[in-house]
Formats: sequence, structure tokens, C-alpha cells
Amino acid sequence: MSNPPASGENQSVARALSILDLLADSPEPLGVREIARRLGLPPSNVQRLIKTLTRAGYLEQADATLRYAIGYRAFQVGNAFVGQTSLVSAVMPELYALADEHITGFLGVMRDRSVVYLATVQSEGPVAINHRPGHQTHLHSTAMGKALLAEMSDEAVISLLGSDPLPRITQSTRIELPQLLADLAEYRKLGYSYSDEENRQGFFSAGAVVRDATGGVVAVLSGAVPAVDLAADARARIGMRVHDAAQRASRKLGAPTPRAFGHPAG
Repeated sequence: MSNPPASGENQSVARALSILDLLADSPEPLGVREIARRLGLPPSNVQRLIKTLTRAGYLEQADATLRYAIGYRAFQVGNAFVGQTSLVSAVMPELYALADEHITGFLGVMRDRSVVYLATVQSEGPVAINHRPGHQTHLHSTAMGKALLAEMSDEAVISLLGSDPLPRITQSTRIELPQLLADLAEYRKLGYSYSDEENRQGFFSAGAVVRDATGGVVAVLSGAVPAVDLAADARARIGMRVHDAAQRASRKLGAPTPRAFGHPAG
């Protein structure tokens, strides 16, 4: 259900943006009634907003059906953001270098309790691991998310994620908070995080944060490979490769001399 607009916020604009957010996260086109149901809005209002967004190119009708998907104009706006940020220009060469080594590279940022993907560079391989820009995923099950959590104190992690069991994505997902906190302590010592088939069965990934000139975390990158027959030393090598890539990207952004990874557990 859509959230009520904040004081001073234009209701129509807020509802139009909620439609865009919903369709951006949907793996398939949606019809007016389904959009209205999910957002808790009157179908007539949704229909009017969809017509406006479609005329402007932000939505498009899917294959002559009565369902709608994100349009070319929304893609252009998203690409404008990617093209204008120094963060992306600092990180993308590192992702391409990872791909050249058969490691699929990702760039993401933290938004609320999720990781949002900004870019993916797919390596050559039999299986694609592609996440479109704007896709959101869990913090506790991904290497990117856990790298971000390792930058926080244990108290802050508990406050953010809560004390209830976390969603189980695969059979390997850490769903109990004490398990996750123990992992984060290990990552702080290693200098990188990892997800061993915890978010997607059959894949190992490692993650490390990117810092700007203030030393603060501005993003996170990760690299993923098939986990089949991946020896422990190969996993460590991938972890350090991702760590080094994040350090180089950070230096391009003016980050100070690298310091210890993460935040004290207390």
C-alpha cells in the first residue's frame, strides 16, 4: 500500500512516483487494477496517472496488452544519474577489470534496509548473474550488504535489522542475528565480506566498501563467481581482489590512507 504524502507534498506526484517504483521492482508488466490493488489506490486515479506517465515516455504498454512496464524515458533519466556521478566513473573500470578475470562485478548503495544495484558488469561464463540498475536486495544475505553492515557497530546492526529471524533466501542464509554478527566480526578482520551461496544457490561473492574524500562509505562493490569446486584459497584470492578494487576506486575519489575495515563490535 502506498504511503500517505508528507505535509506539503503533491499527492499526484507522490502517487506517480509510487507507480514508477512499483513497476521498476516488478519482474513483469502489471495491469491497472493490479497496480491499484498493490498501492491501495482507486483504479480510476491510477489509470489517469498511467496515461500521463505513458505519454511522457516513463511507462509503456507491454506488447499491445493492458499491462504496463517502465518506459525509455525512465531509462534515460537513470542513465543520466549514472553518467553524471564521479562514483560510477571511479568504480566502473574496476568492475570491467574484474569481468576480465571472469568475476562478475556489481556496484551498489545502501537505501534503508536494502542494497540497491547501480551497475553490473557481466563476465564471460555459462551462467549470467545480472541485476538491473535499481534492483533491491537484502543486506544480510549478500556480500555487498554484509560489507555495509560490517561498517556499523553491532548495536546499529541490531537496531536496523531487528531481533527476529531474518528472511531465508537459500539454505545457507544466515537467519539468526548472532550468526550474522559473528560473520561481520570476521569480515572486519579480513578486509572484505563474502556470501557463500547465501543469496543465490551456486554462487560465491565477495564485497568491499568504497569511500570518498571524507573517509565515509559512499558505495559498495562486489564480485561473484560460480561456487562449484571453488577452493578456499580461490575464495580468499577473490576476496582480496575485490578489496583491492574497492581501495583503488576509493583513492580515485580522494579517500585518505586506508584504515582498518569496519567498525568495532562494541
